[in-house]
Amino acid sequence: MHAIARAVAVLKPGARSILNRFSTSCRWTTLTRVISVREEAAADIPAVEEVRRASWRAAYAGLIEARHIERATARPSRLSQPDPARHTLVAVTRENPVVVGYASFGPERSLLSVHAHPAHAGLASGGGGSPADAPLTDAGLAGETGEVYALYVSPDWWSTGTGRSLMAAALTALSEAGYRRAVLWVLAGNARARRFYDRAGFAADGAENVLIGLGGILEVRYARSL
Repeated sequence: MHAIARAVAVLKPGARSILNRFSTSCRWTTLTRVISVREEAAADIPAVEEVRRASWRAAYAGLIEARHIERATARPSRLSQPDPARHTLVAVTRENPVVVGYASFGPERSLLSVHAHPAHAGLASGGGGSPADAPLTDAGLAGETGEVYALYVSPDWWSTGTGRSLMAAALTALSEAGYRRAVLWVLAGNARARRFYDRAGFAADGAENVLIGLGGILEVRYARSL
């Protein structure tokens, strides 16, 4: 079993999930609503795609032209394609269970593979191969650097602690799998997301990339130790 798969094994559907309760004892569990975090199941994919669409429209309004947002979110994301290296956790409401957020992560990908899929924020190549064949960085291949590929929460669940819980679970899984460093990419102008990543212990490491397919918008890389 892959190292990350072992680390998230306790989060499988039907197993005991991580329950996030009201608490002031841990910065990751100070929630205004109660959720559980578990590994994604195939049946969750439509709900996850809806979370992505709603979050893109709310978070990227004014940063990305609406036509680019609609084009990107109209197509299936990487999550609809099998990839043994990628792991996804979902945040589910405790009452009347509904998926309200997700985090996808795995070994660090090369810049080319990050933007190879047309539904990714990059859209740089407009095509690309299957995620399973996407190249990894040397640090990703060596199991040294992991990456948070995506973290989205339904707008109605913003500022409830759901994103913090997903990030904490993803970083814990990467750390327990042996990764010593984590990276992610964020739009340079997304101040809300950048504050969130700052609070999660990340900081910009100087790497930048221009997303040609989204109108030339700039993204920056954030990194932290695990």
